[in-house]
Amino acid sequence: MTSTGWAILEDDKVIDYGKINTSVKDFETEDERINHIVDMIQEHTTDLDCVGIENQYISSRTNTIMVLRKLLGATMRMITKNNLQIEYLAPTSVKKIVTGNGKATKEGVAKYVQDNYINIGEYSDKPGKNKTSDIYDAISIAIAVKKEFGDKYAQDTRTSN
Repeated sequence: MTSTGWAILEDDKVIDYGKINTSVKDFETEDERINHIVDMIQEHTTDLDCVGIENQYISSRTNTIMVLRKLLGATMRMITKNNLQIEYLAPTSVKKIVTGNGKATKEGVAKYVQDNYINIGEYSDKPGKNKTSDIYDAISIAIAVKKEFGDKYAQDTRTSN
């Protein structure tokens, strides 16, 4: 909810990427915050065939799971209303497809992205404006969708994390 990455992959090239930052203090309700995130994702989903989404984040905190499921549901509704396809990939599947190792570290996946696609800067999972982990995750999801589903979709795949 605080930082959601997105990426666009076309012809095996990252053509755009970014992140959506939100703060609980900027919204009166959780639903307003979720709608804002979905609206921002929708801005990046024109002229697409497929959106790749990281499948469920695992947490022992029930509130975290519930909020993320609400965000996933809202995102899924927006995507299907726009006649786009969705591919859900678990983090271990993304790691396996991208690097060949389902147990690769997030840093290892980012290094693969840097070496083979695009270097957006040092990998950082620390909250704040320099956090790049969500963007690297989004790029790796786009790569995994492209590698896994190949010609099933047009040449343009966008992802959100």
